[in-house]
Amino acid sequence: MLGMLKKHTVELCPEVSGKITHNNVPLQNQTVIRSLTYNDDETVEKCVTNSEGMFMFPEKSIKSRLPGNILHETAIRQIIFVEFQDQELLIWFANQREIISPESFSRLMSNLKAELTNAEQVYEFENSEFPASPFRVRSLCVLK
Repeated sequence: MLGMLKKHTVELCPEVSGKITHNNVPLQNQTVIRSLTYNDDETVEKCVTNSEGMFMFPEKSIKSRLPGNILHETAIRQIIFVEFQDQELLIWFANQREIISPESFSRLMSNLKAELTNAEQVYEFENSEFPASPFRVRSLCVLK
């Protein structure tokens, strides 16, 4: 019962930084949007690329009592996209099942390189806590 009253820190997204290019030319003044959803609550943030095509979002965490509820299943949706030539191009799309971002997400999101001429890919990454459920990421970035 007491666990349901405690507020837990839920890391919606680690710090994000990256560079956006088109035909290997850095794109400046492009709007990048990050949408984070947890328990049907959505947070939307925007930033604009600098003269070198770089963008950055700070880590985003909230406090919630939900992780203390034994019936609650953590589900965090992360979407990062750029508005370019009247299109929304996907830089990152992933679902996270833990209240702390996986180390692989933190590492990848610290240096995203979005070449807008790339085709969108689906990547799978090992999930050490739940090996039968690997992490899946959709992105036009080359992720390694």
